[in-house]
Amino acid sequence: MEKNISEKPFTEENTREEKGEKKDIRLIGLDLDGTTLTSDKVLTARTKAVLEACLERGIEVLPATGRAKAGIPAYLTGIKGIRYILLSNGALIYDMKEDRYVYQNLLSFEKSMALLDQLEAYGSFYDLFAGGFGRCEGRFLDNLDDYAIEPHIQDLIHMSRKRIDNLRDWLLAWKKPVEKFTVFFADPEARLQAMADMGRDPDLAVTSSIPNNMELNSASCNKGDALLSLGRMLGISPSQIMACGDGVNDLDMVRMAGFGVAMDNGMDQVKEAADFITKSCDEEGVAYAIERFVL
Repeated sequence: MEKNISEKPFTEENTREEKGEKKDIRLIGLDLDGTTLTSDKVLTARTKAVLEACLERGIEVLPATGRAKAGIPAYLTGIKGIRYILLSNGALIYDMKEDRYVYQNLLSFEKSMALLDQLEAYGSFYDLFAGGFGRCEGRFLDNLDDYAIEPHIQDLIHMSRKRIDNLRDWLLAWKKPVEKFTVFFADPEARLQAMADMGRDPDLAVTSSIPNNMELNSASCNKGDALLSLGRMLGISPSQIMACGDGVNDLDMVRMAGFGVAMDNGMDQVKEAADFITKSCDEEGVAYAIERFVL
């Protein structure tokens, strides 16, 4: 789905009018929700044109998201030239051209089994990502309103999850590492307590993408490490990498990239770590930053 909400669409003339300090950027990692996509999950015509302009110039552009592979919209993966996708907060990087994962940083099977008991104690929604999908029990999928999950997030959950009867039984049959766990809380205090509890575990990276969730990855897993690892594979230095994000799970990526960009609608800690604060996602802030500093 595309629509153009910009009063000033991308053109070479407009780029020259708003010209800023040009950066030597060869790789751009882009968070999706609250960053590249508008608040109603739209990729605007202007933003798409800017991404295509980068790709035509040989600049790698990749979605860098907390979503599972099944949650990546076709209107992004279908853009000519996009090859790589950073998934599940950096647990995986998928090469669409070669149909393989070129980077993995996963939670062990044993750790994942132990987490099931801990998460059940919070009385909240939880699921795990593995094999490109979220794996979610029907008792959660059928009662999303009970966990204060907003309608547009509910749509994403239904699109990217596979319904299962029992997560423990499924994981016992899977017997392999998983990408991450996602937890939603109706009670903000319960969320804070859970994040404090999990934050004391040296085997976990604890983060979030929206105010009422918690996301659990392996301790060394984050978008920044994955993005810089891809850069090394492609012969691109950190100074030539740009990253754009808004949420806590984008913090490492924004901080570690040579040029980190925070959205105006982003979390305060992301803004503090950024080299530049661009316009909001509903003002096509990604397009604005790329026009100004890259194109």
